[in-house]
Amino acid sequence: MNVYDKAYELANAIKQLPEYKALKEAYRKINENEQNKKMLEDFKKKQLEIQAKELSGEKVEPKEKEVLEKLWEILNLNPDISSYLSLEYTFSKMMNDILKIITEPMEMN
Repeated sequence: MNVYDKAYELANAIKQLPEYKALKEAYRKINENEQNKKMLEDFKKKQLEIQAKELSGEKVEPKEKEVLEKLWEILNLNPDISSYLSLEYTFSKMMNDILKIITEPMEMN
């Protein structure tokens, strides 16, 4: 058995999943609308900034989190963005589950 072949099989199987196809379509739809694209990019940028601060041990001010929460609320009023974020979350959760399965044999207990 060649693990690289299995990895390519997995990648191809993932591309055939309804969840992947729906996420890809939602992403395409977001990118067709410049305003939606910009709002989503701004949100993700702010989200990454806060995560980077948290990971580096820097204090994240309550005001920063509040701004992110407000952006989240605004984005969720937009059906295209809300749908995309929901699909992204579902797909990400599935990918994390797959990663756990793949990395399980490497756990050193």
